[in-house]
Amino acid sequence: MSFRDALIAIGQLRDEAVISEYAIGGAMAMVFWSEPVATYDLDVFVLMPTGSGPLISLAPLYAWAARNGYAVEQEHIVISSVPVQIIPAHNDLAEEAVSEAVLLEFHGAPVRVMRPEHLVALYLEPSARTRKRLERVAALLEGDVIDRPRLDSILSRFGLALPEERS
Repeated sequence: MSFRDALIAIGQLRDEAVISEYAIGGAMAMVFWSEPVATYDLDVFVLMPTGSGPLISLAPLYAWAARNGYAVEQEHIVISSVPVQIIPAHNDLAEEAVSEAVLLEFHGAPVRVMRPEHLVALYLEPSARTRKRLERVAALLEGDVIDRPRLDSILSRFGLALPEERS
């Protein structure tokens, strides 16, 4: 049981049409773009199937977990000993981040990961802005992974700015 097994199971969520699409976000996505950071769980942002309506039911996710023998602990589905938090995309930025995720590989398993520019933008949302997340923004900006024109476009379209650019 491993992180790799959890990633494979997440792909099965999409293959079985429980979700439309997914992308790894949060601290675990940092592993693919920068220095790893300590985290408790795996954040998986998802697009629900069309027709889900304005109120999103997570019942299909929990039914899938039960069918596959995965335990549910608070807001997590425990897959291969990895606590996985399934997060329906909460706004247009999160939806774009999932839609434009890149397909990478982790120990031979395909995985969709949010682009670093979208991670930065999500960390800069007023409701998500914390010291810890601003440190992650700094780590991503210090690396050689950010496409600055893409980042600037995303920030502009969603009314966000980097901390040093605020007046």
